[in-house]
Amino acid sequence: LLFSNAVNLLSNVPVSCLDVLICPLTHEETTQEATTLDELPGDKTTEKETVLKNSTMVYNGMNMEAIHVLLNFMEKRIDKGSSYREGLTPVLSLLTECSRAHRNIRKFLKDQVLPPLRDVTNRPEVGSTVRNKLVRLMTHVDLGVKQIAAEFLFVLCKERVDSLLKYTGYGNAAGLLAARGLLAGGRGDNWYSEDEDTDTEEYKNAKPNINLITGHLEEPMPNPIDEMTEEQKEYEAMKLVNMLDKLSRYCIPIHFLLGF
Repeated sequence: LLFSNAVNLLSNVPVSCLDVLICPLTHEETTQEATTLDELPGDKTTEKETVLKNSTMVYNGMNMEAIHVLLNFMEKRIDKGSSYREGLTPVLSLLTECSRAHRNIRKFLKDQVLPPLRDVTNRPEVGSTVRNKLVRLMTHVDLGVKQIAAEFLFVLCKERVDSLLKYTGYGNAAGLLAARGLLAGGRGDNWYSEDEDTDTEEYKNAKPNINLITGHLEEPMPNPIDEMTEEQKEYEAMKLVNMLDKLSRYCIPIHFLLGF
């Protein structure tokens, strides 16, 4: 109840003021031995293992403990499996608006929710990670729930369709893209930094065989013609010629149907 009240309170705070949820590390914190998630030169993120004395989550020199608590609360609400509209949508909406307005929050949440893809043998909705759980919500029966889940992932992907499809598959994202008029690709209306995502070698190697609809790796289907003899190929070719000939002889010319 305390967390729910805190989320409701933060939801009524102007988005521009939500940067109070993160703050630069103090001098004492930066000098402690700790595990931190930080950015290297070139704006590429890497994971270094440190743990501040009080288990503070750190990203790019900022204290992300409050955001991490909200993320954990969101996941617990998903795991609860009921009352999504009342219990889940407020915190998802809050994290979405925070990510849209504050770059460091978005990049931290992207690292936590949508880390670089390595294993693409399973469908995006199959599994127990936060990403898997959110992708499952994208096809939830409750329209409000699936809209906010899809919107959250879309914002983490900087509203780029190609990036979203990489993590969710076209089938799961079709509802959001149709509502946004982005079925043909492109990006949303909001501006984000132009830094590019870094794909893992595993993903690059698997990418040519990934089914864009399901979002997972599929083995190439065998070509049935390869197992045919030359006689069988010739027989099938003649069947096709005969079918095309019948089609051309029995089809009524289109100009006759139109009356001119």
